[in-house]
Amino acid sequence: MTKAQQIYEKYWKEQHAAADSDCHPRFVGEIIDTVSKLLKEGSKVLDVGCGDGSIMKFAEPKFDEIHGCDISLTALSQAAGMGLNSVCADLNANTPLPYRSEIFDAISCLEVLEHIMDPLHLLKDIHRVLRPHGQLILSTPNIRYFRNIGKLIFKGEFPHTTNDSFIWGGGHIHYFTRKDLGSLIKNAGFNRAVFHVTEGQFVHSCKRKLFSTLTGKFLFGEWLCGSIIAEVFKT
Repeated sequence: MTKAQQIYEKYWKEQHAAADSDCHPRFVGEIIDTVSKLLKEGSKVLDVGCGDGSIMKFAEPKFDEIHGCDISLTALSQAAGMGLNSVCADLNANTPLPYRSEIFDAISCLEVLEHIMDPLHLLKDIHRVLRPHGQLILSTPNIRYFRNIGKLIFKGEFPHTTNDSFIWGGGHIHYFTRKDLGSLIKNAGFNRAVFHVTEGQFVHSCKRKLFSTLTGKFLFGEWLCGSIIAEVFKT
């Protein structure tokens, strides 16, 4: 077992222990809720970096087959128990994804790219296994979020873009703006990205809803959203 596998095995074991306690209930976050609305129906879907199979909550009614790959056997065991077709894969190994070319109608890759040493390599291989006209949905933290910028300028601290503390920076080794992610997507062979904001945040915050109305969705997404959600299609 590699060092990376050991780290993520420990992380997922701790997550499962926390989820089983009364003080750490499982919940569907705003990103998952937004992706569930964006994801179109099809035959086969793949979740790259699937973790413990959160995609099953919303993909099961839309697809005949749900696949996922991750580095952690602990997480994959949980995902398989939910009905996900799971495969162990180290996304940092710079080897091809363990799937044939052009077999998936849709692919999700949520909060994963920031952990990957060569995200362009991964996106190119995602492009390979996605069918023509297939849909890819990505999410990653937004380093341009005003709280991150404020922390850097006024506190002199580089912002951590996750609450995870199992490893320095939560294992994040890359940081993206919308423009960065758009360039990466284009270089991987996809069409121009369409960016979305998490609508769930407006339910919990009237202030955010007001800011979104005043600034418009583009500026709000650039500066006032903590996450980036991108939807692209393969030609």
